[in-house]
Amino acid sequence: MSTVITVENLGKRYTLHHQQREQYTALRDVITNGVRNLSIKIFSPFTIHHSRSSLHPSPASEDFWTLKDVSFEVKQGDRIGIIGRNGAGKSTLLKILSRITEPTTGSVRIKGRVAGLLEVGTGFHPELTGRVRLAFAVGVCRKFWFLISNDGIFV
Repeated sequence: MSTVITVENLGKRYTLHHQQREQYTALRDVITNGVRNLSIKIFSPFTIHHSRSSLHPSPASEDFWTLKDVSFEVKQGDRIGIIGRNGAGKSTLLKILSRITEPTTGSVRIKGRVAGLLEVGTGFHPELTGRVRLAFAVGVCRKFWFLISNDGIFV
């Protein structure tokens, strides 16, 4: 059987930006800091002054890897499932496979078309079968309904 999905050394990095907040700033603090900065600029204009916060900066951003060095192959006719804890990168992997987002590192080769069904569980109703929920999620297309009702084989 031929390989339809090849994923090699896939990685996705997000940069998280943190807001710098002061605990409490009163009007007198703003005025005092403004007068202090103005007096420093007037009395010593050619000297570089560092504030206390710039000597020990806290990280304003950090890198967060949702996927790192993920590699696998899917052969034609294989069925796969992606399981993991919350925050493990399942949805990120599906978004990369369906070309919603780009990977930071690695490559993805897909032979054929891919349709992402990321929110199949949305609107879960216990009386409907999985096939019916899947058909509703896709939009009840006749061609797709035929593929679903034909023994669950997707082409």
